[in-house]
This record gives sequence, structure tokens and C-alpha cells, in this order.
Amino acid sequence: MTPKQKRGTASHKDVVEQDDRLQAVVLTDSFETRFMPLSAVKPRCLLPLANIPLIEYTLEFLAKADVKEVYLVCSSHADQINEYIENSKWNLPWSPFKVSTIISPESRSVGDVMRDIDNRGVINGDFVLISGDVISNVQFDKMLDFHKKTHAKDKDHILTMCLSKAIQHYKTRSIEPATFILDKSNSRCIYYENIDKPHSKIKSALSIDPELLEDVKEFSLRNDLIDCRIDICSAQVPPLFQDNFDYQTLREDFVKGVVSSDLLKKGVYAYITDEYGSRVDSWQAYDEISQDFLGRWVYPVVLEANPLEENTYSYESPHIYKEKDVVLAESCKIGKCTAIGSGTKIGEGTFIQDCVIGKNCSIGKNIKISNSYIWDNTVIGDHSVITHSIVASDVELGSKVILNDGCVIGFDVKIDSGMILPQGSRISSSPIETDVPSVFEESLSADSNSSGEEKASFAVNKKNRDIIAIELVGPNGIGYVYESDYSDDDDDSSISNHVSNTLVHHVEELYLSDDSIRSTSARTKKKRTMSSGSMYTDREDYETEFEDEEDFEKEGIATVERAIENNHDLDTAMLELNTLRMSMNVTYHEVRTVTIKSILRRINHFIFTQTLGAKEAVSKVFSQWSALFKRQCFDPEDYIDLINIVMEEIMKIDFDKPNLILFASLNSLYENDILEESSIYSWWDTISEDPSYSNVVSLTSKWVEWLKTADEESSEEDDDE
Repeated sequence: MTPKQKRGTASHKDVVEQDDRLQAVVLTDSFETRFMPLSAVKPRCLLPLANIPLIEYTLEFLAKADVKEVYLVCSSHADQINEYIENSKWNLPWSPFKVSTIISPESRSVGDVMRDIDNRGVINGDFVLISGDVISNVQFDKMLDFHKKTHAKDKDHILTMCLSKAIQHYKTRSIEPATFILDKSNSRCIYYENIDKPHSKIKSALSIDPELLEDVKEFSLRNDLIDCRIDICSAQVPPLFQDNFDYQTLREDFVKGVVSSDLLKKGVYAYITDEYGSRVDSWQAYDEISQDFLGRWVYPVVLEANPLEENTYSYESPHIYKEKDVVLAESCKIGKCTAIGSGTKIGEGTFIQDCVIGKNCSIGKNIKISNSYIWDNTVIGDHSVITHSIVASDVELGSKVILNDGCVIGFDVKIDSGMILPQGSRISSSPIETDVPSVFEESLSADSNSSGEEKASFAVNKKNRDIIAIELVGPNGIGYVYESDYSDDDDDSSISNHVSNTLVHHVEELYLSDDSIRSTSARTKKKRTMSSGSMYTDREDYETEFEDEEDFEKEGIATVERAIENNHDLDTAMLELNTLRMSMNVTYHEVRTVTIKSILRRINHFIFTQTLGAKEAVSKVFSQWSALFKRQCFDPEDYIDLINIVMEEIMKIDFDKPNLILFASLNSLYENDILEESSIYSWWDTISEDPSYSNVVSLTSKWVEWLKTADEESSEEDDDE
């Protein structure tokens, strides 16, 4: 249910009481695709970590923080989240807080959520802003006390960030590296900057305006802090997002923009703690935080606390957690840092270590499972080997199946006996073609009347992927290969992007000194203990993996397609694109490319669905959106580059009449005053004799000739006059 804004008058006492009720806004959507293909079926916040949905850790944290009102902002899979909350203990009369679900389907970023929150008017005072995938044992009352004392000294203070010191045992330090420059006297944030991830092999450097350091006697540059993504915000924060539409992310846009602004003059402060706090925002983070949790780094947040009523976990050394009704064969061996859910049966000779096994799983004989996560209701056949992988719920693996490092097996997948899956394989039970769906794909998924033939005909390289899937899951298996957009890129940086968000070990990619603003130090193990109340940990060394870097093409296409689909005004679309360009430091050529790709996809959608004819589709889309190029082209070379991009992208798409599409596109750009004759003639002189373009420029050649003839006739008429 969506909370309604209270209207009418109230006494001063009522207002004070309402303001004293601490509120929280929970971001249930990550606005990312890092957990595909699993997040295509279930939202990230409902995925299990140690057999408990991620959202439970966040809500338990808020309950201990004495929050009284919680707003869950839902975008993707909102119906599943709403249903989960309605059937949970948080919806009962004795819940420690009132929880409300805000459905925000149009939100595509944290900035969109903040603007939606501001429009609804639900925030009455200071509030906690937190992600729905945070695991933390931070004592919130100390952070709140710091926030209040800081605000009493600085009336312009609007936000307090929770940052955790990254000691050498915390591998989560490498998950999302950033640099904070803080005033030593009061921990005010002077500057913020994301830094390059280790696999980029780039040494980071900061460029800061000296004016920001004025009136600062002494500052510290901190690159050893983990961003817990727990913030206390004043009521001024949502309106600031409203006033600055280009603020999309919380740190890189909002915090960096606020602390660097001479006009806003607002204060952002850092609360630094030794306690544990981190987001499960990548496969690497999922793996590391799961092991931290089992290794009792988050004490007193431990599994045997049984936050769900149906949980019955007990603890025994060395960090083994078992529920009731677990059936273990006499000769099976359960190693350290392992949790096993109720109803699970494990056969003779099976070895399991550093794993989480879900409820009601059937694990056969002589199986080896290490550093892996097996979710509920999974069946694993005899003599199988699973290494550093995730197997989602309701999966069936035959006998002698081998899952190598980094495999992610989606819900309801079935793999035949004897199959060997290579490192980093991702399998889903149904086709998921791209990380960022096109406008047409979104419309098909939304339209329940769309035929299977329509959906199948638009799939990219579906036939090839089916063949690969059969090779991996077997002729009687059920599964499709999931490939993100990175797999289509050829450059080295894209390849490193692709592997950075996996469970795979990549020792050669580690940076072993602080030259890269991080280090991977040798760990000092602490002594094991038999006490279930122990705070001591026992973590094994794992090689570090790294997150995805941002991909401009993917983000840019999503931005333009969203603008087209939602019929945004041109100024808004231009602002979003330009903000993305500056934040990712790309050229205008790349901006022109993603814009053309998005426009051509929309044209192809109209043609494919027989909504419009080819010429009409081109005219409609270009007439509305060609003005974007006025902010992307600045000299004759840019316009020639634009024409080349149009031609090349048309050739990549399987249009029935590419020559007609090219002619209509260039003619539309010409009629909308984007292209001038001189640019068209210059471009034509460079490609007219190239035989590789003969099939696509046949109509365009006649059009160029007509333009030249008309131009000559116009010149003669001017001379006669």
C-alpha cells in the first residue's frame, strides 16, 4: 500500500511528536543488473544470504535502531516485495515499526527515488536512507548521537555517512573503492571521488580545487574506508535532489556535488566506526559477506539468532550452523564455515566446506562442494563436484556434474548427468537476451497478449545460444546461456569488466600494494573458540575479485530508450546524457553512437510490430528526437561522423530495406535542420566509391544528386535575380 500524506492542521505538540519519530527510506531496487540472471526472476533484496532474505538484515538493523516508520521504495518486482512484507512479521500489530510500500515504477536511480519521496511529502524530519541489501552490526544510537551533535554545531549539516574502517581482514574493502577527504577537526567531508578498481591496473590520482581546502587547518585523505551505505539525512535532502535533476547517484552525484558547490553551502559529515557494514552489491560482495557472516565478523548479528520464526539454527565450532531435521550420512564430512538448512539430506562420502546449503535439499553420495551456495529445494546427483558457484532454488543436477569456478545456475534449471560447465557459466531456465532490454522487449514482456512467436523472433542469436545451452545442460536439460552485453565487446577493458563481477578467482588481477590505494595483506588468523557467543572470526584466504566498471554504451542506450519510452522532454534527455557523458569521461562520438542506436531500435520496433511503415517510422522518431544532435555535434567533422554512425548502425540491424532506412534517416535529419548540404556532400565524397556500401546507399545516391541539382538551380535563380 502506498502511504498517503497527512493533511490538515495539527497542534504544535502533535508536530513535535511526529518529527521525533525516526523514519527510514529503504531502497529495495539496486538499479543495476549485476545479479542477472537471478534478479530477472526475484528482486535482489529477496535473494537469500545464509538462507535469510537480504531485506531481513536491513529491517532487523532498523528495528534495533528504534526506527518507527519505514518506507520501502519498490521499482522492479514490486509485487513480490509487497507480498513478502504483507506475510512477514513486520506487518504484524506488534512490529517495532510501521512499514509501508511505495511503488515507484518510473524510478531508475536513487535520484529518482528521492524526487518521488519529495513529491509525496512523507518525510517529516531526519530519516535513515539505507539499501535493502545491507549487512551491518553498527550501533546506530552512537551514529545518531554524532549526527545530532554535529547538527547542533553546524546548521547547514544535511547528511551523515556511515563509514567503516577497512582492516586488513576485510576483503570487502576492494568491492567499491573510494577516496574521502575529511576535515580532521570535525570529520566534515571536503571531497569525494570514486577510484579505479584493481583490475583496471590504473594508479589513481585526485585533482581537487584548492578553494575547497580554504579555512581547513588539517585534513586527511582516506582510502581505507568501507562505505556502509547507511546515511542519516535531513529533510532538506529530497528537495535538493528535486532542484538538481542531474543528481542520480547518492555519492558520485549528490555528495560530490554538494561538497563542491559554492552555492549550496551544505555540510556532509562522516561517522567513522570500527564496526561491520557493507552492501551485497555484486557477486564478489555476496561471496565475501557470506563468509564474513558465517565467520562471525558481524557479531552479534549471527545465524543462530534465528531472525525468521521458522529458523532453528544451532551453532558449533568451527563455525558450523545446522537446523533441525538435517539428515547427515555417517561418512559425510562437514567442514568449517558451513550452514545447512532444515530438511536437507546429505549422502555417504560427501564433503562440504565453506558453503551455505538451503532447506529441503537432496545431496547425493561422494559429492564435493566447496565455497559455494546451494539454495532451497535443490537436488544434486552422486559424484558431482561444485566449486565456488551459486545454485539457485529448485535446481536439479544429475550425477557426475561438474560446476567450475564462478558458475551461476538460475532458478528451475535442470542439468543432465555428466555435464561439465566451464568457469563463469551463467544459466537461466528461460531466455534472457540482454542486460538492458530494448523498448520493444519491455513492451513484449509487459504485454501478456504477445505471442510466443513474436517474442522468439526478436531474440538475438537465439539459435546459437540454444545450441550452446544444450552443450552445457544436456539434451534433456532445461537452461539457456545468459550473456551480458559485455560478451559482445572485443576490447580488453570490456573483458575485464565482464569478469570483475563474478565469483571466479583471478589471482593475477590482485594489486599487492597501496600504490593502487588498496592492499591485500596476508591475514592473521584468530584462535578458534567453542563458544557460541564468540566475537572471534576464522576466515580463510580467498583471492580477490572485483566489480563491474560502468559501461557507457549500456547506460547511454538505457537513458535514451527510457526518454523515448516515457516521452521525456528534450531538455531532460539532453541533461541526463550530458551528465552521464561527464561522469564517465567519454567522447561525443560515443554519445552520438548510443543515441543513434536507441533511435534505430525504436524505428525497428515500429516496423517489426507493423505499427508504422519504414518511412513513416523513420520520420516520426527522427522528427521528435533529432534535436538531441544539436547538443552533440559542433563542427563539420562531427556531422560527417554522425552520418557515418547512422549508416554503420543501419547495416548492423537486419532491416528489410536498409537503403530506404538510410535515405529516410538522412532526409529527416536534413529536413529538421540537423544536416547541411556541405556536410552531406563531404561525407558522400568519402564513401560514394566504396563498394562495401553499395547495397545501402543506392537510394541515398539519387537523393544526393537531387540535392546537388536543386542547389545548382537555386544558385542560377539567385544569379538571374
